[in-house]
Amino acid sequence: MTTQRILVRAAKSPFRAASARETLAENLIGTNSGNLLFSTAAVRLLSVRDAEVLPERFNVTPDQADEINERYDRFVVPLANAFRPEFLEYLERLSATVEKLKIPVTIMGVGAQAPGEGDRAALKPLDAAVTRLCRAVLERSESIGVRGEFTAQYLNDLGFKQVEVIGCPSIFLRDGAPHIPHGASRLSADARVAINLTPHIPGIRELATHHARAYRRSTYVAQESRDLRLMMRVPFRARRDDLAEAPQVPGDAYMTPNRGRFYLDPRTWVHDLQRTDFSFGTRIHGNIAALIAGVPAFVLAHDSRTLELARALDIPHLQVTNVASIRAEELYEQAEYLTFNKNHSQRLARMKSFLERNGIKHIHQPGESGAAFDARMNAAKLPAAVRPAST
Repeated sequence: MTTQRILVRAAKSPFRAASARETLAENLIGTNSGNLLFSTAAVRLLSVRDAEVLPERFNVTPDQADEINERYDRFVVPLANAFRPEFLEYLERLSATVEKLKIPVTIMGVGAQAPGEGDRAALKPLDAAVTRLCRAVLERSESIGVRGEFTAQYLNDLGFKQVEVIGCPSIFLRDGAPHIPHGASRLSADARVAINLTPHIPGIRELATHHARAYRRSTYVAQESRDLRLMMRVPFRARRDDLAEAPQVPGDAYMTPNRGRFYLDPRTWVHDLQRTDFSFGTRIHGNIAALIAGVPAFVLAHDSRTLELARALDIPHLQVTNVASIRAEELYEQAEYLTFNKNHSQRLARMKSFLERNGIKHIHQPGESGAAFDARMNAAKLPAAVRPAST
């Protein structure tokens, strides 16, 4: 049996136990821990018996192309909201690298980010870079997997028809359909609520302040490197700017040891969320982590990236421009999970079809399973969540 070596774009191997300081020093979350959720899920999906899946490189460069051609048989690139102006330099670098590759290259789960739904004008500065990347990838694969209809339409408008809506690999981190119960009709003041927050959104601090008071057992699950630095009291070069953009800062209710959390690995993240009653907020992967754990979750969709993925995965959501008046109890009462539960098999079928169309074996094919990956994952000694340092 010939073993295929598959390079997967990832900031960190799922099996590496890294400390918080190593995580910051080496940027092992790619500035956002949500990246680990979908890269880990991608590695698991591809971990078949005759493949060696190697999550080794996050930022490939053209000068690495010869080495990649020599060492690997395929390059799989899980992406999130990569089609955005802040990512332009990376897109150009990735395109220049792919153009030099002689092996198959597959992009899965990429999304376009615009301030609002249908805001095509905001993506105009990206057209040339996205066109270059898609052209290079489609010369080395059969199709591009995108996270939702907004991105699919964007690529269609650029002239690319070999596009498939597959959502995000993260929802397949565990086998079987997540069954989300909806037990109590309302949240009590003692409910264990997990809140996730994004900077820049109007009303975000008011949202946090209210829920910290209303739900005494609620916790803040942070995701950005900035939050990890604040929790550890690691200095910033431009401290004032970072503090101004942080949803929570030292002194806030959620920045205390009992109420703040930062997970360095998806396994501990999902495991701990199993003990919560409800998750909500502006972080799409923060809420996907809860759904994987079997916990009701609700997304506050504040831009195209969160909206299209919530729709693609049938996650309860609400489009928002200001979140100051949002109340968890109202979201909990209006959420409906029948559609999410019922449609999981269809979501998996789309992912399987995409992988097979691109010649990629996966763990859901006959004779394959995720057992070997899971056994290795369960044996890893991963660190517990980081909590804010005491003042």
